[in-house]
Amino acid sequence: MKYIQHPICSIFILLLICFISSCSEIYEYEFESQAPLLVVEGLITNTTGPHYVRLTESINEVVKPDYSGSPVEITQPITGAMVTLSDDMGNTEELRYTGHQEGTYPETQGWYIIEEIEGAVGRTYTLTIEWNGKIYTAEDRMEPVPAIEKVGFKRKHLSAKNEDVDIPLIYFYEPQGVKNYYLMYYSVDGFFGSNRNWSFSILNDEFLDAHVDGLEMDDGQSPTGQDFYEYIGGGAQVDVYLESLSEPAYEFYRGVIDQFDADGGAFSPAPATPVGNISGGALGLFRASAVSKKSTTK
Repeated sequence: MKYIQHPICSIFILLLICFISSCSEIYEYEFESQAPLLVVEGLITNTTGPHYVRLTESINEVVKPDYSGSPVEITQPITGAMVTLSDDMGNTEELRYTGHQEGTYPETQGWYIIEEIEGAVGRTYTLTIEWNGKIYTAEDRMEPVPAIEKVGFKRKHLSAKNEDVDIPLIYFYEPQGVKNYYLMYYSVDGFFGSNRNWSFSILNDEFLDAHVDGLEMDDGQSPTGQDFYEYIGGGAQVDVYLESLSEPAYEFYRGVIDQFDADGGAFSPAPATPVGNISGGALGLFRASAVSKKSTTK
């Protein structure tokens, strides 16, 4: 069975990696005694659902990250929260706990399903969570996304590895006069990414022309700094995705990537958890994104 690892499905492990990968030496570290924190991973898009929100508890220990891309299930799922989603059109839905999300690794638990509310461009969505006597809220607006015009490929030789790789190229028309933020990723024959934890890229439109004419799609980022581009054989089906991001969602992902880029030196800032959009002291992100997809055969 093929399992997907959508960008929203790795937030908790990425937060741990942000802390661990910035340290170049091993330390004995004693965590402060505190109640677990709520960790939220939520996504609604304008594609056919269902969509999901995942709730887990933080843990007070350092865990060695798995750079292989395999699931590292170190979280405690939250099963008894009251989770409500509403939009600015007056629609409200109480989410149902399902445990496992169909199509993802069976090890991942803590998923609540969105069955009634649909994602639509221009709408604002509010997530409310009641857990352990506290109320947490998050809000995000679904921004528009350009339609992908076409997809191409570029062959590149990696001298460090002495091998040829294939880089997908994306073409689309970028709206001018307004600030836009995007997330992009691709799959080959149904598989998202290779041996990495971070299988997507983010960008803003600061340096994009009105016609984006063959933008190279980075296939993700790794805490180890490795380049995971690989050869894409003839006849492979490549699905390319471009998703809209609100500015807060973009800044959250940029904060995680900035931690990957930190060298851990004596004069580098201490690693910090990226700030999400969940009120009340919870970690993570709830986002609403429009999706553009283009499929091609190489």
